[in-house]
Formats: sequence, C-alpha cells, structure tokens
Amino acid sequence: MHPRFRLPAAAAVVAAVLLCGPVAGRLLAQSFDRLQSAEIERFLTEAPIVRLGETLGGVTRSRQAVLELEGVSHYAVWKTIDQKRTGVTQLGRAASEINFFDTWKTEVPAYELDKLIGLKMVPAAVARTYRNTEGALIAWVDLGMSEADRLKKQLAPPDSAAWSRNMANVQLFDNLIYNVDRHSNNIWITKNWDIILIDHSRSFRPHDELKTETELRRFSRSILAALEKLDRATLEAKMSKFLDRFQIEGVLARRDKIVARARRLVKEQGEAAVLFP
Repeated sequence: MHPRFRLPAAAAVVAAVLLCGPVAGRLLAQSFDRLQSAEIERFLTEAPIVRLGETLGGVTRSRQAVLELEGVSHYAVWKTIDQKRTGVTQLGRAASEINFFDTWKTEVPAYELDKLIGLKMVPAAVARTYRNTEGALIAWVDLGMSEADRLKKQLAPPDSAAWSRNMANVQLFDNLIYNVDRHSNNIWITKNWDIILIDHSRSFRPHDELKTETELRRFSRSILAALEKLDRATLEAKMSKFLDRFQIEGVLARRDKIVARARRLVKEQGEAAVLFP
C-alpha cells in the first residue's frame, strides 16, 4: 500500500515463502484483486494474521502482513503509528504544524468517507488488534506505477479528459479530509489508468477552512450529490471510534465550503465548465 510495498511477481513469491514459513508450503499469499468490497472488509476483519514481515520503510514503519482464512491467503498492510505532538512541529524547511499527529486511526475514516461519497480510490481499511496492539489493516493491491514515475517518464494519460476528472476528484477528497501529506508518491495509477490513493495517516485535521480551495475548479455531480447528503449522524456512526468531535465538525464545515464553491463557480462559469458526471 505504500510506494515501497509493491513487489514484482517473482519477489512476491519469495516474500510469501519468507513470511509465511509453513503456510507457504500449501498456499502463497496474493494481492487483493479489487480496492473495495464487503468481502474484502470481512477478510481483513476476520482472517487471522499468520505472519508479519519486516518494516516496509517510511516514517510510519508499516509492515506487510499475511492473512489466511478458509483456505485463502492475502497480503495486507499493518499500520500502527500513533504519534501526537503538542506545540509546533517542524515538518520541513518551510513547513510546520501546530499539534501535529500521524496515526493509523485516520486510515479507516478515509476509507469510510470514500465509500460514502463514491470516490472509489481508497483501498479497504479496517481496525484490528494484533498481539495487544491496535492498528489498521489495509488491503494490499497491485498499485501499478506512481504519479512520480509517470511524471519522471513524461507519460501522457491515454484519456486526458478522464485523467483531469480523476485528479479533480483527488483534489476534492484531499480538501474534504484535510490531507497534509498528499504527494506524487502516494498517488498510484493502475494499468487501466484508474487512481489509487494511499497513506492517509496525516488527514482529518480539525480545520474549518479548505486546504487548497483555489485548486477546486471542477466537480463530479455524483460526488457533490453525495456530499450534500452527508450528515453528522452518519459520520459519527462510521467514524466516532477514530475521530473526535472537532475532526467530524471539520469534515462537515469543509463539505459546506466545497459545495458552496461549486455552486459559486457554476453561477459564474456555467454548469458545462464546472460539472461532470
């Protein structure tokens, strides 16, 4: 689920043998063939974790997990980071944040919110406890190439209009969840040029404002309709185990600003210039 998580086919077989021990003798783990489904959620929730691999790099120190249930074995990502810092945290040469946090607990709400608005870009994620440690288990899928790779190779999408619509949806989602860690190495592109979004442990900042409002220029009609239906009761039912009251209020406030901006741009520019299916 992280840029460093993707394995070539041969390497995946080797990893399965190394990770699974006796399990590998009868069954090799595999990636999930879809991002989301009730079946995948059930597997992530119920399948025993039979082995954890070494850390997969990156600041979150996530690990590859092997799950097995009813004769089927799949890879997943096991993320347990849960850091909070009071005061000002320096994040780079020119970036800082007050009351910084980086936590597995926002991975599950990101997935749940994706489902609520119909984005279909975030792989399934559930909360689990393993060996007395809480964390998120995230579906391991074939990521394809990163946006960083695409830009480096100067590859043009085969359908520029569809790509533009997809990237507009990414911008909307990251503003909705106030994601402070989106970059070209956690946007991934499948062989069909669909987009997969990973790493949401620095999301759901409790801010009322939008992070990059001026970059919201075009909107999906269906996602806007889903946004308008969001209410506090639904968000609390899906996310109160992971988000506090201020984070949920932040989602609703940002939703209102996204919808208001879309309406304003439609009034100024017309529906054809702003909205797409």
